[in-house]
Amino acid sequence: MSTTNRIYFNEIDIVKGIAMLTVIWHHSMIVYPINLQALPWCMHAMAINHTYCLIVFFLVSGYLFAFSSNSSFAHTLNSKVKRLLIPYLCFEGINMAVKMMAPALVNTKVDSLGSYLSKMVLYGGELWFVYTLFIIFLIWPIFLQRMKRPQAVYIVLALAMLDHFLPTNLLGGMLMLHEVVYYSIWFVIGWLIRDMNRELLRRRDYLMIISVLFVCLCVVFVQRVRLPFVDAYVKGAIGCGFVWMIAFQMAKFHWLARPLGFVGKYSLSYYWLNGFALVPARYVVVNVLRVEPTPAIAICIWCICVLLITMAVLVIRRIPVIRTAIGVVS
Repeated sequence: MSTTNRIYFNEIDIVKGIAMLTVIWHHSMIVYPINLQALPWCMHAMAINHTYCLIVFFLVSGYLFAFSSNSSFAHTLNSKVKRLLIPYLCFEGINMAVKMMAPALVNTKVDSLGSYLSKMVLYGGELWFVYTLFIIFLIWPIFLQRMKRPQAVYIVLALAMLDHFLPTNLLGGMLMLHEVVYYSIWFVIGWLIRDMNRELLRRRDYLMIISVLFVCLCVVFVQRVRLPFVDAYVKGAIGCGFVWMIAFQMAKFHWLARPLGFVGKYSLSYYWLNGFALVPARYVVVNVLRVEPTPAIAICIWCICVLLITMAVLVIRRIPVIRTAIGVVS
């Protein structure tokens, strides 16, 4: 761990890098023009992804926030407006323009400008993950700065019970309230584990145990074990723990840690740009190369997307105006 003007943990970028590459893999399982997600192997792969690939970002966000909780709410809000809200508005605007001007390029159409704006403001739009994270940062910093840890444990339990009994489409999906409740659990858990002994995550014997649990519950039997709290929380905890612990081992290998750390550092930018890379990647693989084996289609799309996004980030991070627009950190 090194300290400059903020707390930094070497393995966290690797954790985010692994998770973001998984998110891109998830999006590479296309539904248009070929519906891969209707295939058994694809449904199984997506079920594995769901155990950790988004959860870990909220967990890490809460964990990192715990080390900056002395910052004022105004400082936190200003940071999240720059990192999340401004890029969200920019990319939603670009998405809307593309969908309205070139609808043939996309598989989700725009009914009208008004309906798109309504979805963007009230229902999370195309980038619901960022929308949800921003709302969580509007809510929890104020409370967590005044909350003792035992109280936070009760909050997590209350949120878990609330999430279990809430209707899935709460208030018609407005403000992503169901998602906000669920992912708040992981954000608060991340805040709670600030005092965790990180050396425990380095131990290979513990890694062996959690690897067995991950392979069994989150890989082999992920579609067979479908119990409410196990599905929502146990699998997520095991998945996040596995990724975090494996990141410590990967950090020992510079050739592996460096690219994963790069993806993790610019993970939000990879998320923003994934949709734009997906369109040409999908066209090239399906229409130009005419790849036929369905796993190969997803793998090829993933490779092209990662390559295109990485090239874009390398260029964009050197252009101040565009860098600000997509929330690239310096």
